[in-house]
Amino acid sequence: MSDVDGPLLAVELCAHGWPPSVCRELCDQLDEHDEPWGLAALPDTPVGPGLALQVHTAAATAGLCTDTDLLTLAESAARLRECFSAVTMRMVGVFAARHPPGSSAAPPDAEPRAISPVSRWLPDQIGFVFSVSREEALSMIARARRFTDVLPATLAAWEAGRIDERRADQIANATTVLSDDLAREVEAAVLPGAADATRRQLYDRIRRAIARGDPDGAQRRHAVAKADRRMSISRGEEGMGSLWISGTAEQTEASWRCVDRMARSLGTQDTRTLDQRRVDIAHHLLQGTMSVTNLGAVESAVASVLAAAHGAPATPESTDRTDTDTDANPAVTSVAVSSDVVAAAVREVLATKLDPNTVIGRKPLIQVVVGLDTLLGSERPAELAGHGPIPAVTARALAAGGSLARIVTDPVTGQCLDYGRSTYAPPANLDDHVRARDGHCRGALCTRDIRELDHHIPFGGGHNGHTSAENLHGFCTGTHKLKDAPGWHAISLPDGGLTWISPCGWSRTTYPKDYTPFTDPLPEPPAPPMDTPNETPTDVDQAADPNLPPPF
Repeated sequence: MSDVDGPLLAVELCAHGWPPSVCRELCDQLDEHDEPWGLAALPDTPVGPGLALQVHTAAATAGLCTDTDLLTLAESAARLRECFSAVTMRMVGVFAARHPPGSSAAPPDAEPRAISPVSRWLPDQIGFVFSVSREEALSMIARARRFTDVLPATLAAWEAGRIDERRADQIANATTVLSDDLAREVEAAVLPGAADATRRQLYDRIRRAIARGDPDGAQRRHAVAKADRRMSISRGEEGMGSLWISGTAEQTEASWRCVDRMARSLGTQDTRTLDQRRVDIAHHLLQGTMSVTNLGAVESAVASVLAAAHGAPATPESTDRTDTDTDANPAVTSVAVSSDVVAAAVREVLATKLDPNTVIGRKPLIQVVVGLDTLLGSERPAELAGHGPIPAVTARALAAGGSLARIVTDPVTGQCLDYGRSTYAPPANLDDHVRARDGHCRGALCTRDIRELDHHIPFGGGHNGHTSAENLHGFCTGTHKLKDAPGWHAISLPDGGLTWISPCGWSRTTYPKDYTPFTDPLPEPPAPPMDTPNETPTDVDQAADPNLPPPF
């Protein structure tokens, strides 16, 4: 090919699908020259020199690649990048392990007699190599040692390109509150599905595994964090400021949903953005200045409009005026005013006056998934929809003050089957069931809250789509629009999966929420230590304390 003094010219490709010069270069590196290969095989090629060679060579001929080939090359290059980042981390960990904290040794390539504490030179040497400060080098060493000493499986998955650095750090950082043994148990629980999970999904799975593996510790940490709840103010520039409020998960989730529902209820006639509405409504609620629409205000407005139309003073009694009143007083001009027009005008005037009790809707405002054994006293953590695991004691307190609904789950898949019970809009129970089943938006890599339910097979118009759980999926607003965008396809599977296919042919499958953590039996608690013979009460002890039980 040639791009000198003219456009890119296509050349005849070889049997491998490459320009002859490229093929010759690659064939010299391949063991089996007759084996055809190409970019389509890159996603299944393990990280290693072969993948690096193919990516490097193919990237030099990007002009011959299709859109799908370009994305394949980008994905393969990203896996190589993650591999080398993990190798860097492992080398630092091995280097630090050779010189443990508290030991003394001569720096590498220094005089053997130059023995000094390792802490005086090891971080500085790391800083020199990577051009970072001593503090950053210390953090890098601690991070590397956590992967090499505590979480080697996570490091191996990272080095193999199965997970990226951000997911590896999520596992490492979240498990710092656990002992090394418990951290490895959590790692074994979340690592198998980490590659296909979004960062939010992985975060929720890690927190769920931590709460399940260490329920007592989770309760203690929750109590400490709850005691630290506070509210603060920050003065900003340009006449602005910020309020920061912390609280328990159930408090913040319920408050957010209240304000969000009220903001969304204002409709399109309100020219403010959704965020602006939320902020204004929150300040009105905190300051006690929220305007409330009530029937008395509507009746007074209607009376005023009708009285003005008849030329009489604005009193509620003027709405009862009859034709005989007009005859008795010729000065009053009778004007026909439609009640529908008046009501419409009043509704428009009062559109921004919210009634919190009406807008927020039926209680409870938040959904808590809690197992029956937790309600009966087990320490199994529960799940706060949209937030994550919460301690068992918190779940029992919420259940005592809220409404309970039965959720039946499949013992094999962990999916929600039934929430308790043919029109276009799903009834309340069906709406609740689909939202509980899906958990969050069913987009390919989306973890936003569900805003809309969508018919997979369109309703009406000859499509014969039914308003049923099997034909409904929960989406956020953006995913709902993406589903109908040109080139995108969503295929519903018999097992509840929803496969998304992009215009370039890449696919992802999402499944309903897995409730297995709330149905699997909890691990057996450790057996109490056996009493030693010295700890058995003696006759003298029993004589001193007659309440002690006799030894058995």
